[in-house]
Amino acid sequence: MQFLKFLFILFFSFITTNNAEAKVKKNPAQIAKKKESKEKNILEPYGVEVNSTHALLVDHQTGKILLEKNANQSFEPASMTKIMTAYMVMKALKEGRIKPESLVTISSNARSIEKGSSDMFLEIGDQVSVQDLLMGLIIVSGNDAAIALAEYLSGTQSAFASDMNYVAKELGCSQTEFKNASGLPEEGHLTTAHDLIIMSQKTLEDFPEWYSIHKELKFKYRNIEQPNRNLLLNKNIGCDGVKTGFASKPGYGMVASAVQNGRRLFLVVTGLHTMKERADEAYRLLQWGFGTFGNYTIMPEGKSILEIPVRYGSQEMVEIIADQHLLTLHRNRIHQIKAAIKYRTVLESPFKAGTQVGEVILTHPDWQEKVIIPLVAKKDISRASFLSRIGQTLKYLFQKDS
Repeated sequence: MQFLKFLFILFFSFITTNNAEAKVKKNPAQIAKKKESKEKNILEPYGVEVNSTHALLVDHQTGKILLEKNANQSFEPASMTKIMTAYMVMKALKEGRIKPESLVTISSNARSIEKGSSDMFLEIGDQVSVQDLLMGLIIVSGNDAAIALAEYLSGTQSAFASDMNYVAKELGCSQTEFKNASGLPEEGHLTTAHDLIIMSQKTLEDFPEWYSIHKELKFKYRNIEQPNRNLLLNKNIGCDGVKTGFASKPGYGMVASAVQNGRRLFLVVTGLHTMKERADEAYRLLQWGFGTFGNYTIMPEGKSILEIPVRYGSQEMVEIIADQHLLTLHRNRIHQIKAAIKYRTVLESPFKAGTQVGEVILTHPDWQEKVIIPLVAKKDISRASFLSRIGQTLKYLFQKDS
């Protein structure tokens, strides 16, 4: 293996105290405490202030985590539970087990929700379509709609919660345990910011035709019109989802997603004190994500990086290309990336296009792990004929002697 270092900047040729003493002295312990409290909200290495108790910001296209704070620490999801509830309904719709126009009879369980909680205002015995219930679930966060849909799909809420947990684990949500469909407080009903991002991303990817419900600004049922609780939908940030939540213990939280210039970010925040603080925090962090980072084509697709000699092949050289080419990078710290390329000096035929022959290794002071980009052969190379192989051997011997 040959190891050749080169500057990362080459890749980008391819891409379009002294203070006056205070008159009134303060208690030093109080000053230190205040400073420590403030510093706890600053996340390194970028110095961004995060007031949420738990937060996670992810670039959807590359999977790059832009910031995280207690992202794998469990908390009560409250109505953010309904992301998974909605996923289960959309899954049943896609599989043809239910239809949008299918009617659901509202039970006393659905009506006996906690007074003052988010409500679609269903009444016992109502015949309501699955589509209306899904819209009430997502747009106005109806706890009654969540229970009605759970009972319709699985018979009981407990059975539905079991189904939710099974599917969530299949999606990769390894730290989630649901006890109900609505997110109303219940012992052991927990998730993480990481898992909420997964649920939201899979909803977008698996059911794009239903995901669009999340950006509806209002919903009317029984002549009662209610607004979407996601205040970001009214801000000029490109937000089109996903779900808000509130409970006394975790406070105000939300999963938000926004698109700017074709680039999508997903965000989780929780532990805020008011709806406004929640919206302001989410807005600020999304704007920070869009403004601070960009997606860069490091290696144009199909662009030849080098050529490697082929031994006993149908041709003497083969072009090498990068198998991966898009990275999310801090706009002001691109120059700090270091790169190295490692590859085999000679390839033995035959081999197929896509055969890995080396790798580009990227490092950056801000990264905990290296980024590895595989290098692969651009085309198939077959074995040369017997006479051709003899000729290549003689040519090699003469070159060696000379």
